[in-house]
Amino acid sequence: MTKQKSKTFSSLQVLKQTQESVKAQLAEKYEAVITPYVQIIQMTMKANAENEFSALKRIKENLEIYNKKDAPLLFSAALIEITEGKHFSKFVDEVKG
Repeated sequence: MTKQKSKTFSSLQVLKQTQESVKAQLAEKYEAVITPYVQIIQMTMKANAENEFSALKRIKENLEIYNKKDAPLLFSAALIEITEGKHFSKFVDEVKG
């Protein structure tokens, strides 16, 4: 594996661990709390015709909401929700199916 791919994989692992931690802390409130963050990322993606990673970078650089308490953690969890839904939902449906 190249150094860049290894770094990308490590970054994704950190994001996934963050999501799992947030999910454990919020328990049954997780979906309700994360949904607005998912929507902000999705709206940014659509408005700028970009992927979820570029959208999150844009949010971080341009929107004050990213500076609110716990927002970076919540946006990270939302990013993983989008990524998993986008890339794995079809696979899961095929395996179930």
